[in-house]
Amino acid sequence: MSKTNRSGKSSLLTQKQLEFFFGQLPEKYSLLSQVMYFTAGRVKEITSIRVRNINLMEGLLTIEKSSTKTKETRQVPLPSSLVNHLQEWIHCHSLQSDDFVFFTDSRNTKFVPGEKPVTTQSVDQFFRKTFDWIGVDGASTHSLRRSRLTYLHIQQHWSLREIMDISGHKSIQSLQQYLDTDRKVTFDKYRQLMESES
Repeated sequence: MSKTNRSGKSSLLTQKQLEFFFGQLPEKYSLLSQVMYFTAGRVKEITSIRVRNINLMEGLLTIEKSSTKTKETRQVPLPSSLVNHLQEWIHCHSLQSDDFVFFTDSRNTKFVPGEKPVTTQSVDQFFRKTFDWIGVDGASTHSLRRSRLTYLHIQQHWSLREIMDISGHKSIQSLQQYLDTDRKVTFDKYRQLMESES
């Protein structure tokens, strides 16, 4: 079960916390966490991606409907630096088109690289330990998704409709549950508006 804050939601992460978090993870989990963040993808969606899902030329990730909660395929752009790192990872491990990008490599299994995806439990375990290590309370795998969507809404002023194209939410109501706002900032903004009207 995911760790959450008092409101029952996974904690939001600052840009500084995110960068530190990415840097403290082993390479596979660091790449996975960055893909999760920049696509605002769910952990199961990202652990399920195969090499064929990454368009290296256009920098696009296709998340297949078989792994999405809404049972709809969606595409999300990736930053070029992350695409380059993914390309190096794929080349280094000689992964083929149908191979899983984030594969299990446990010594207790006989699977070859790319044959079986890393489990969501393994991702959760690595993330929890790293969040604890860097002193971030109430964070979970879901924090990456919530943090990215909230950042797009609050800092970048994206509309909910625009964010839905990235997140894959079916309705604005379900999307709003992910977004966080700072009540003090909201109140200050409202006071400024009222002052300008009076």
